[in-house]
Amino acid sequence: SAHHPASTKATRPAKAQEEDAGLTKEENQVIMRARSLKSEIAEVVQLSHSTIEAASGQLADYYKTIPHGELSDRIRMSFNAFDSDKSETLDRNELREALAEMGKRPTEDELNVLFAEWDMDGNGKIEPDEFDHMVRQSLSISHTCACRVCVKRNEEAAKLEAAEVKAIQDAEAAKEALARKASSGSAKGPSMAPKTKSGRDLKK
Repeated sequence: SAHHPASTKATRPAKAQEEDAGLTKEENQVIMRARSLKSEIAEVVQLSHSTIEAASGQLADYYKTIPHGELSDRIRMSFNAFDSDKSETLDRNELREALAEMGKRPTEDELNVLFAEWDMDGNGKIEPDEFDHMVRQSLSISHTCACRVCVKRNEEAAKLEAAEVKAIQDAEAAKEALARKASSGSAKGPSMAPKTKSGRDLKK
């Protein structure tokens, strides 16, 4: 039983013990917010990646046999076929049916991810240029230009990177605060030593 308290303490991560010790409530809240934001970002990124990879696989299988020279025309023909109401856009139902025809009907969450990724103007519709980019990415055909789709995707990537950097900076700031507290605390103990030593030197 003498070892029981030690084993109980060991169940708490050493890193958490180190970071929580000596911090104010506000500093601990900063750490918790940084950890939470980092975790949320990781979950969103993972869902987005897995959903986009799955949809890309379907699109790639559907279009992979088409020669690149004919790809633009075939993508447009497919878009027109999927555009059941002839509105020059694909709404959620039309994109769902398009992907279902290619092999897998997406869930609502998966549709949310796809629209967040490809609906550049946020109007709830996938337009021809957005669909074209979606297909080309699925086929790993590099496409970088100054069109609105590429510009928007670059902006979104920059925002995500900035959020990740902010989470890391918040965590680092909290760690630095902890280090300063530890340094300040250790300085108070030995602070009398130089005086004592100096006093002995003077007596000599």
